[in-house]
Amino acid sequence: MSKSNTNTRTQTRASLFTPFIAIILPVIIASAVLYRLDPLEPVHFPLDKINRSAITVPLLNKNMRLGSEKAAEGQVLGPEDLVYDAALGVVYTGCEDGWIKRITVNESVVEDWVNTGGRPLGLAFDGNGDLIVADAYKVTGFHIYV
Repeated sequence: MSKSNTNTRTQTRASLFTPFIAIILPVIIASAVLYRLDPLEPVHFPLDKINRSAITVPLLNKNMRLGSEKAAEGQVLGPEDLVYDAALGVVYTGCEDGWIKRITVNESVVEDWVNTGGRPLGLAFDGNGDLIVADAYKVTGFHIYV
């Protein structure tokens, strides 16, 4: 290699090294000084504030079904969601065969109400009292006027 080529490399390294040191060295020194000046003294946290007694929960809640009764047993195939209409006293449910069934609460009468042609998964009433249906096989939901 020629002398001029080696000289150029040395100058390039020196020109890169000087700004690197000029920027990094003050940052390191400032960090060290601030670390030494910081009066941080951790305090022991009392264990009684974080250790609470364990809550025991029974595996079976025997009172869970108190006051409930079976309705439309064996007449509704794979019900997914339930919506109760208090004004009419009926429960709407979406079934796996595509039907939205209407169940009269007092008499347990099951009626095939609307067939969506899909799989109704979610049911809800909007502000006007219309039934909104989310169907798994349809791109848009249904808007059924009750």
